[in-house]
Amino acid sequence: MRVTVGRHTLFLGRVSGIRIGVHVSWLVLFGFVTLMVASGFTSLPPPARYALGALCAIVLFVSVVAHELAHALAARRFGVRTASISVFLLGGIAMLEEEPATPRADALVALAGPAMSALIALVGCVGLLLGGRFAPAGLRDATLILAAYVTLANAALAAFNLLPAYPMDGGRVLRALIWRRTRDREFATAVAARIGMSCGVLIVAAAVLICAATHELVFGWYALLGTFILRAGWSHERAFRRARRVRAELPAAA
Repeated sequence: MRVTVGRHTLFLGRVSGIRIGVHVSWLVLFGFVTLMVASGFTSLPPPARYALGALCAIVLFVSVVAHELAHALAARRFGVRTASISVFLLGGIAMLEEEPATPRADALVALAGPAMSALIALVGCVGLLLGGRFAPAGLRDATLILAAYVTLANAALAAFNLLPAYPMDGGRVLRALIWRRTRDREFATAVAARIGMSCGVLIVAAAVLICAATHELVFGWYALLGTFILRAGWSHERAFRRARRVRAELPAAA
């Protein structure tokens, strides 16, 4: 696999013709997951528990890439190409070269990612069942921990992405439904963005309250994610208002 470096992004190669990259911010998440997993298994010797934590972080990376690749391959079926997939601190993004042309295509592309994550979670469940029976005694504990992490991480990816918070997958499905009803994609995007902003505020507030109550900094990640959703929603809603204002001024200018 050939590795190239872009602006703050390390491109690892191509899958189905799509460039796969990792932003430098992901290294923070890699370290965080490694430490969190390792801290939960103090009965293991340090090299083993940190190796297990690093392996779980790599599993998370692969899971996010698979999630985004499902979006990209679904988009390809509707004639939309994907320039690249990049994984960063707060998740992953598939850079579609254009928006899907219909509400149905938009919804199916959005749902492909959570469907892939749910499928991987199901595979993890099977691994849990089979690992307890067939894994060698010396590897049984590590196998079960890894299978459990695959299951939980991908179940969380599927569930969280289905929140109706644009630009999350659930928010894109919501946009597609509004778009189909109103036949106005820009208006649908603005409505979904406003709902996404509300969800972002709620996520930040909940994360801060839980952090304060439990003193567990892991919930700070959700505060960052809520802030990202809030900012993205604000950006799309502001773009809609700007475009509407420009259109309103055109007759007067003419």
